[in-house]
This record gives sequence, C-alpha cells and structure tokens, in this order.
Amino acid sequence: MKNLKFYENKKIFLAPHSPMTLAFAQYLLAHNIQVQGFVDKNKQGENVRKIGDIHDAYDYIFILSPNHFDAIYLDYLPFVHKEKLLKITLKNAEYTLDENPSYSHEKEFFYHPQQMQMLREKIIFISKSFISSNNKAFYLYCLKHGQNAVMLTDNKTQIAELKTHDLPYEILTTKEAEYEIAIAKFIVFDQGNSTYLPPLHPSQKTIQLWHGVGLKKMAKMDNIVYDYFVSTSQWTNETNFQNIFNAKEFLTSGYPRNDFFFEEESALDFLFCDHDIHATILKNRHKKTILYTPTHRENNTRIPLDFELLNVFLKTIDALFIVKLHPFVLEYYTSLKEEKYSHIIFHNAHGDVYPLLKYVDILVSDYSSIVYDFLLFNKPILFFIYDKEAYIQNVPLLFDFDEYSPGLKLFTQEELMQALVAQDEHEEQRAQIKKLFFEKNKQSAAQNILDTILQNNKGLE
Repeated sequence: MKNLKFYENKKIFLAPHSPMTLAFAQYLLAHNIQVQGFVDKNKQGENVRKIGDIHDAYDYIFILSPNHFDAIYLDYLPFVHKEKLLKITLKNAEYTLDENPSYSHEKEFFYHPQQMQMLREKIIFISKSFISSNNKAFYLYCLKHGQNAVMLTDNKTQIAELKTHDLPYEILTTKEAEYEIAIAKFIVFDQGNSTYLPPLHPSQKTIQLWHGVGLKKMAKMDNIVYDYFVSTSQWTNETNFQNIFNAKEFLTSGYPRNDFFFEEESALDFLFCDHDIHATILKNRHKKTILYTPTHRENNTRIPLDFELLNVFLKTIDALFIVKLHPFVLEYYTSLKEEKYSHIIFHNAHGDVYPLLKYVDILVSDYSSIVYDFLLFNKPILFFIYDKEAYIQNVPLLFDFDEYSPGLKLFTQEELMQALVAQDEHEEQRAQIKKLFFEKNKQSAAQNILDTILQNNKGLE
C-alpha cells in the first residue's frame, strides 16, 4: 500500500463491516494505524456506525469491497466529500490504496430505457469480473432454445473464449453494453452487480440467479428489488434468501448450473472450464477422482497441506486429487501451479468446475456452497476445517455447522488422508439435508426459469 505513513495519526473508518475489513484492520494496526470503527448500513455492533451518525469523527473512510464498491461510494457521497472516500483493493494478498479512484457512476447513462418505447425480447446477462456458473448455464440454455441472448462482461479471457465459439457478447461498461441493457426484456444476474443499471422501463424484468445456497450469514441487500429471485427450495427462501434480498417473486426452480449433472453433454457445457483438467479426467484410469475446493479466507491464503507427502499417499491408493482454489487466493495458487505432481493437479482458479463434478468420487471442501450442489450426486463429502474456530468467529453461520455438514470433520492432513479410504457412513444425513435444500432434483432448472418468465410477461411492452 502506498503512502501508508501519512495515515498513522488520522482517524480512519473502514467500510463495510466484513471478514475482509476485519482482517484489514489488523493489517493496519500492525502498521501503526488505529481504526476508529466500521461503517455499515445493514449491520449493528459496538464498533459499527451508520454513515449519517459519524459526522466529523473521521479523516478518511477506507472502502474495501470487491463487488460493491460503487454502490457503497454512492451511498456515502451525500455525507462525505469524495476526497475522504478512498478505495482499497486486495490482489495477490497485497492491499493497494487508490487515492483518486475513477467512479463509473459519475457519468450519465447514454441510453435511458424509460424513454425507449419498443417491443422488447432480448435477454441480457450481466457478469462483472467473471462469468460464473449460473449465468453461463442459463445463457447457453437460452441460446440453444432460440432466445435472443447477449452476455455483458469485462473478463478478457472469457470474452476470447466467447469469440472462439461465435457467441454473442458486449464489453461491460461500454456504450454498446448500455444499449443492450436499455432494449432488453430480461436482465439476469448471478452476482450483486445491480449498480450497472439505469432506471428501467416498466416492461423490463430483473432476474437474480445468485451463486449458491449454504450456511454463511449475509447482510440485507436492499439496494434493488428484483422481479425474480431464483433458489433451490422454499426452505432456503424462508431461512435465508427472503431475509437478505428483496424480490417480487421467489422461484424454487433450482440452479441452471446443476442441469449439467443430469443432461447429455455438449461441447459448450465445458465453456470456461479448465480444458486440460477435463481431458485428464476423461482419460483418467485412477480408482478415485477427488476434488478439493476450499473457500476464500480473507486473512489466510495458506493451506496446511504438504503436497509432496499427500502425493505419495495418493499413489498408494491410486487416486487423482484435483485442487480448485478460490480466485482470491491467486498468489498461493500461482506458486502451486508451477509444481509437478503425479497424482495432484491444479484447476484454473477462475474456471468453471461445475460441469466436472459428475466425474468426482469424493468432494473435499469446508464452508463452500459447492458442498450442497454435490449433494445431488449422493457421493461422499469430507470437511477439511483446519481453521473452524477462527473462520466461524469472522464469518457468522446461519445454522449449526455440524448438523448441516454431512460428512467427516477433519482438522489435520493425517485425518484427511485416512478419511479418503474410510467407509462412507453419511448417506442418510446427506439425503435429509438434500430434501431441505433442493425441491427439484433432476428437472431442468433453466427450462423452469425460462418458461416462468416468458409465460408471466407475455405482451408487456
């Protein structure tokens, strides 16, 4: 971070209150910068304030939020001079301070949907930073079934792959992308990227696919009211999503990305997948294929595994071990990728792993929502939770972890290796939890969603 000493005697607040900013506060303290508190419009606590309550009790507010910086900035701008709002980014485990950030929402939108009267038919998908699994799956389904669909993204690598397959796209934040939004009938997200929208025409409908069900507690997101929010069961809506999101209708159709599990494969299913891993799996002659998908830790990117020792063990049981790290853990991921192991391979951190799950015999994870998608296979799940106490302290959970984690709980590498050859005794618990999380196991989620939105919005212009 540049110019850090300048802030040593300043009154600093961090926004929002999150595991990421809690870790950042510890980093600042180690550099002799005392944080006064946190600013968050949704959370409460002894050290958490609303932006309208802190008045002149600060010199600067540091905003650290990879997905919601623009929305937070716009919320605070009426209360704070923009020179006191500083953007913090975390990349490759390093913090960077941007004292003069550019804000995309200071410009006017070129196109105004409310002023454009037309017959709208197009479905557009907004995918900031990367095209994740639900947006990808529903986008491909719409194209396959004759819908006029366009992907809006700023991910250059994925754009190159879209070009290779001659799939329709526009670059997010360009005038062309704004036009696609202005003329669209349906606007689809699976992340929290609503800040790209101008005021919409009454005939336009928003659909939030989201990116997973699970145990993590989230703050209320009330910056947009979606027309449709997609989940996997009424139980998940009542215990989770209805307390977080505002939507006119909550659908329980299931996730489009899970359609890949049960339908006949096509080449486009593996768009954005790690194609080398896919080829390795297809020719794999090992007795077991194991996938390890640890979730992101804001303050700890190291995984306590001796990969040399693990590789020796995997040889003895003839198993292939695939590691798919979270995209935020790129520094450690890059160093691992350079290593060559006979029975361990590393999946592209930004790649789509969901179409490969059908080939996996055992999933090793922790607090990630991928665990609950994997329930649809009724295969063993192992929970490698070496930092459980510290993680749960920073990331509150909705439910008791042990009750809703159907598999062995493992804290050391030795326990993990033993579990890879242990007998599976959690089939009944998996089945019980699957009934809660999934109402429709093998029906086409994409078809259900498309049929619903088309039927409900016939003739609207």
